[in-house]
Amino acid sequence: MENASGIKIDSMEGFIKDICILIPAYNPGEFLVQLVSSLIKAGFSHIIVVNDGSIAECMPIFERIKKMEQCHLLRHAVNLGKGRALKTGQNYFLLNFPNSPGLITCDADGQHRIEDVVKVAKVLQNNRDSLIIGVRDFDKEVPLRSKFGNVITRGIFFLLVGKYLSDTQSGLRGIPVSFVPLLIRMDGEGYEYEMNMLIATKTQGVSIIEEQISTIYIDNNRSSHFNPLLDSMKIYFLLLRFSFSSILASLFDFIIFSLSYKLTSNVLLSIFIGRYTIGPFINYSINRNTVFHHKGRIGKTLIRYYLFATIMGICAAFLIRVATYKLSISVIAAKILVETFLFIVSFTIQRDYIFAQRTPFDSLSKSEQRER
Repeated sequence: MENASGIKIDSMEGFIKDICILIPAYNPGEFLVQLVSSLIKAGFSHIIVVNDGSIAECMPIFERIKKMEQCHLLRHAVNLGKGRALKTGQNYFLLNFPNSPGLITCDADGQHRIEDVVKVAKVLQNNRDSLIIGVRDFDKEVPLRSKFGNVITRGIFFLLVGKYLSDTQSGLRGIPVSFVPLLIRMDGEGYEYEMNMLIATKTQGVSIIEEQISTIYIDNNRSSHFNPLLDSMKIYFLLLRFSFSSILASLFDFIIFSLSYKLTSNVLLSIFIGRYTIGPFINYSINRNTVFHHKGRIGKTLIRYYLFATIMGICAAFLIRVATYKLSISVIAAKILVETFLFIVSFTIQRDYIFAQRTPFDSLSKSEQRER
């Protein structure tokens, strides 16, 4: 059996009306009207569209959408960014549809097939504690900026979160209602918000499910408002923050190590003097509060951190000794070489062990639950 849009339906299709669609739109074209109309024909009864400060020429498009009974039109007076538009829509969703299993986010540029939206909705219905990502096939012909951006962000995401995702920039996502309160409070006003959403799955214990979707790029993706340089820099800011904290701590560590080694000529002693003074405390404070946003007890993380610093100190001393004897380089040069090598190891251990938050996110606080 098929519905009015030609999509095959089965016994599960009845749930579609309970799942909301969220579409952030900035200066959209006719594709937006076609998308909303097709979603309604597919059976979705609540479609939230956020006009993110679009120009006056786009108003007729939004007026047509506003007349559709199933559509809920929200508006920003000025352009605030995709992240803010998603948060505005999610807030409206949570206030008006708290009993829904969740919502599906779609881009407004016509690059998502309705069949794929339905597919993601079905997966969300059966996995209400997971974030569903509609992933595209980047082995096919795609615009260079899209392929390059996705390759870079995949690598960054794997480094930051320890999970491999095929498509970190997909706008087609199924978000469970339990995850929405956190996402509304989350940082990010532009495209970096979607990366922050993925990173939050790590700290909040939310699993990610990938669902294969069609790869569609219209007119070489010219309608995209993604700036490859500026928006990518915002996405990578988390890694830069960690790099800054590590460089700052390493600077203090290096200065103290150099002075200690000059006085004692003892590599191991100099390393431990450097690792148990100012540098590590700065590194710990910045990483806990700014990089990983850890909310747990300080005592446990502090003990883990200094235990880790001890182990890393022993490893560094061993590697420096090997480097000086095998490569015949100075102790100072070996110190720089070894610490650079240990940077990735340090980040991974801190991410997955020291500052890991393994308790899944509690969607609503007790006070919020009483209000409901």
